[in-house]
Amino acid sequence: MNNYFRQFIFYVNVSILFSIILVPSAFAIELAKNLQLHGFFTQGAFYSTDNNYNGKSDDKVSFDQTEIAANIFWQVNDRIDFSAQALYRRAGKVESSDLRVDYAMMSVNLLSNDISRFGIRLGRIKNPIGLYNETRDVAFTTPSILLPQSIYLERSRSLLLSADGGQLFGSHQLGNGWLSFKLNYGKPHNDNDEIQKLIFGDLAQGDLEAEDNMLSGQIKYSLDNDKYIFALSYVDVRLDYKPGSTDILAPGTARFTPYILSAQYNGEKWGFTSEYYYSQNEFEDYVVVQDAFPVSENWYLQGTYRFSSKWQGIVRYDVNILDNDDPKGKSFEMLGLPAHMGFTRDSMIGLRWDITPTIMLRGEYHYIDGTSWVSSADNPDRNKTKQYWDLFALQLSLRF
Repeated sequence: MNNYFRQFIFYVNVSILFSIILVPSAFAIELAKNLQLHGFFTQGAFYSTDNNYNGKSDDKVSFDQTEIAANIFWQVNDRIDFSAQALYRRAGKVESSDLRVDYAMMSVNLLSNDISRFGIRLGRIKNPIGLYNETRDVAFTTPSILLPQSIYLERSRSLLLSADGGQLFGSHQLGNGWLSFKLNYGKPHNDNDEIQKLIFGDLAQGDLEAEDNMLSGQIKYSLDNDKYIFALSYVDVRLDYKPGSTDILAPGTARFTPYILSAQYNGEKWGFTSEYYYSQNEFEDYVVVQDAFPVSENWYLQGTYRFSSKWQGIVRYDVNILDNDDPKGKSFEMLGLPAHMGFTRDSMIGLRWDITPTIMLRGEYHYIDGTSWVSSADNPDRNKTKQYWDLFALQLSLRF
C-alpha cells in the first residue's frame, strides 16, 4: 500500500473515532421499525522485542491492525430475519487493507416456542468453532487483544472463519439449562498462503485451495444464564494442491479434522475458561514430500477477575504444538529452519478498561517461547526469528 493511501486510511480512522466519541452512547441506530444498524472500530498497537506481529513490530511500534465494520439487521417477522456485515480489516502483511462481506445470511425459524427452537440459515455464515470464533472480530465480546492461538490461530483464520452455504440450528431447554447445536456446511474461503507456507515453506510454487465444502458443528450446554458453559466443536476441511508450471510437488491433499472441547465459568467477580484442541492432520500424495499424519494437541487455561464494573484483569497460559510426536520441532531443524517453528508457549497478563459502555481500552503483555503462530508474511526469513520474545499490545475499540 502506498503512503498516500495509508495516510487516507489513517484520517478516515481518526474521523470515525471522533464521530463515534461525540455520538451519545447507544448500542444501535434504529433506521426503521425492525431495522437496525450496528458497527465498531478497533485499532491496535504492538511492540515486540523480537519477531514481527501485525506489521513491523520488532523493536518498534506497529499500528498495522485496524478493523472497521458496519452491520445491519432486519427482522421481517417472527420467523424470518436478514443480517449482513461489511468489514474492513488490516493485519500486517497477512491482511492488507481488505474490505469484504464478513457475513450475510437469511435466518428462518421453523419451530419456536418456550422450550424449543429449530431453524435454518443460508448465506455466508460464521463457523461455530470454540467459544469465540463467531465473534472474534468484535473486541467487546472477546477476552483479550490476542485470542488464544492454540485454538484461534490467526494463520488459518481465513480458512476457518466462515463459509458460504447453510446452517441448521436449534436449542431445547433441559432442566436449568439449554442444550443447543449448530451444523454448518459450505465452501470456505481460499486465502491459504500462511497454511501453505507452514506446510511447504518456499518449496511450493502452486496454490493450496479448498475444492470441496467443509463441515463444522457444535453442541453446547449452558446453565444458569451462561454461568456455566460446556461445548464440543468439530471441523472437517480438505485442501487440494494445484502445482505450478515449474513445480516439483505433485497435486496432493491436506486435511484437517479438529475437535475442540470448551468449558467456562462466569461468576460475579471471577471467570475461568479452558479449551482443548485435538486435530488429526493428513498430508498425502505430494510425491517428493513424504506423506505425513501429524496430530496436533493444543490447550489453554485462562482466568479473569472483575475489579469493578469498568475494570477487569486477565491471565492466561496458552500452548500450541504442531506435531505431538515432535514437540521440540526437530523436523523443522532437519529442513534448515528453526526448531521453534514447531511450538509456542505463551504466558499473558492483561487489563481491560470500559471507559463508557461504547468505548473500551485494554493492554496486555505476552512472554512467548516459540514461533509456530508467527506469520511468514510479516517474517519472510524464518531463520531470523527468535525463540524467546516479548510482545506488548494496546487496543482501543468503539461500538455503536
